[in-house]
Amino acid sequence: MPGAARGAETDPHARRLRVLFDNLPALIAYWDRDLRNVIANQAYIEWFGVDPERMRGTHIREVLGEAVYAKNLPYLAAALAGEEQLFERTLVDTLGRTRHTQASYVPDIIDGAVLGFFVLVTDVTAQVEARRALAEAQRLAQVGSWTWETGSGTVAWSLEMYRITGLAADATPSIEAYLALVHPDDRDRLHAAAQQAVTAGTPYEIEYRLIRPDGEERDMQGRAEADRDPDGTVLRIRGTAQDVTTARRAARELARIHDELTAAHQLQSDLIVMIGHDVRQPITIILSLLDEVLDGWPDTPDDSKRACINRAIRTVCGMNELVNDVLTMASLDSGDIAHRPVPTDVVDIITDVTADVPIELHTDGHPTAVVDPWHLRQIITNLIGNAVKYGQPPITVITTQTSDAVAISIADHGEGVPDDFIPHLFDRFTRATTGIATSKPGTGFGLYIVRLLAETNHGHLTYAHNQPTGARFTVTLPAHQGAAGRFVLHSTQPQP
Repeated sequence: MPGAARGAETDPHARRLRVLFDNLPALIAYWDRDLRNVIANQAYIEWFGVDPERMRGTHIREVLGEAVYAKNLPYLAAALAGEEQLFERTLVDTLGRTRHTQASYVPDIIDGAVLGFFVLVTDVTAQVEARRALAEAQRLAQVGSWTWETGSGTVAWSLEMYRITGLAADATPSIEAYLALVHPDDRDRLHAAAQQAVTAGTPYEIEYRLIRPDGEERDMQGRAEADRDPDGTVLRIRGTAQDVTTARRAARELARIHDELTAAHQLQSDLIVMIGHDVRQPITIILSLLDEVLDGWPDTPDDSKRACINRAIRTVCGMNELVNDVLTMASLDSGDIAHRPVPTDVVDIITDVTADVPIELHTDGHPTAVVDPWHLRQIITNLIGNAVKYGQPPITVITTQTSDAVAISIADHGEGVPDDFIPHLFDRFTRATTGIATSKPGTGFGLYIVRLLAETNHGHLTYAHNQPTGARFTVTLPAHQGAAGRFVLHSTQPQP
């Protein structure tokens, strides 16, 4: 080293080379076949803290230290074997700072013989820290980035892309590999957008679903744009893929809550209107009947008293059924309704409910459904009440049972449901605007409750026109196995 300095003083060309050598922003050195230093620039000397007078001829082990020397030994051996080496190494400098470096070993080969090798060590700490900061930002934002070189077809992914896709970090990225993970229903759409970006340089922003190798489905938002050369040719596509699953789920949950609040508000409004009409009216009737009986009690015949009281009782019973329907509807809407299905004799329920209603009951023995008995009672009560209110006699009830289902059909011979109203027949608080429904009082949620109760018990409700006239409602419920019998015709009449 001192000799080199003296030479630089007498040779201006050598001095300029030495100035250049010492001021390059990298560590530069040359080591011979015995791994002893021949020359090193000032940055190399300062980094490792070696005395400049001792640097030349020093073995590389003394400069690097035992730990780093052991790690670098495979690269040193390869360089002395004539193979160029490029690798990264984390080092601690003489000031105790952790630095990230990229080292290059270039063999010095003359006439096929390796005389030594050149060393170029670049401090890449800023780049490494920037990459780490970017990777951390992408991890927190759940955004992966990628590039697609259109000429070579080479694809590069950021670390976050591997996490998002669920692929191993050593997997080879490619457009085909990524498209294979896209949901089949979204794949063609994403592929078409990518192809348009390649051929026309059209940027895109698109939402799609990704299915990871473990089967988990993720909601994605993709963006991409093209890099062009001065002639307009697309050189590469740069893009991002953001996992928006959490945000989408939160949005769907907020939408669900909003819908529930809207439905609850609508229910409240509907109930207020209904109570104002369908509850106040029977209360007025009851009070009027009781006042009539009370005022004329001494002079009113017993038959007249009994008739007024019986009418008041029937009105109260109707109100009680209305309250039960309202409570059932509220429970069904909130999802809190108790559901206790047990084998239930359908004929027993029908007979009990229709004790005061003239019907014709056609039954195949005693069909047994797996249903909540109270729910079945409400179903039959509402359907029979609907037939009585809007239909005409005779009212016919037919029950049948197959190996897996019990069907209960209730038919009347009135005018039936107007065709334009059938699509809304089982909606809540809906009533036909034509036909007999316009002349009859009602709440518009009886059939809605029947439908929900049937579905709660794993059944369903359907409507059909009765022949030659009238309406026919059929409830189908799960059957209890082994409960079949002979066909029996019953005719019930009101009890005195």
